[in-house]
Amino acid sequence: MWFAHPGILEGTLTKQPFVCPMDHLFEIHTMLHGLSEEEFGPQIHFREYSFLQNPSVPKHVKESLLNVQLCDAHSKGCNISNETTSRGFIQFPRNSTEQMYMQVFSQYKDIKVLHFSSMANAFQGFSDEAREAKFRNRVKRYVGIWCCVENRDPGHIYYDMYWDEKPGWKPEPPRTKN
Repeated sequence: MWFAHPGILEGTLTKQPFVCPMDHLFEIHTMLHGLSEEEFGPQIHFREYSFLQNPSVPKHVKESLLNVQLCDAHSKGCNISNETTSRGFIQFPRNSTEQMYMQVFSQYKDIKVLHFSSMANAFQGFSDEAREAKFRNRVKRYVGIWCCVENRDPGHIYYDMYWDEKPGWKPEPPRTKN
């Protein structure tokens, strides 16, 4: 529903947060048409959320699975072994750096699917500042606007992928159409 409302449709039983279609947050056409790798870094490929349930996906892809359970780096049992357990499961420290991801997951380059238990606090960042800047620049272009804020012109708020990095941040619509 693309009209002003307070975050849920008035008179409904919808509660926040709720699952919504990807195109409510992301500009899919921007993700598909790509952006310059020179300016925005490597393209980020994506699949629909139900990809692994699609009957067209070969069985060998579905069965080539490594479950990744995030854990606290200093907690007992949060260690990374050199081999996958027979259950196809590893524990991996939260807030890991790019180097840690490369070091650990290069051992599993033949695995088709990495299934993380959660992505909350999974990644601390890139070691190369230019690479991080390109990634952030790309991701900022992938998000759209939230429509609409009542009694404001323009009544849109642009999604900010990095809102949680700004203490005290409040969603404010632009002051002018520009």
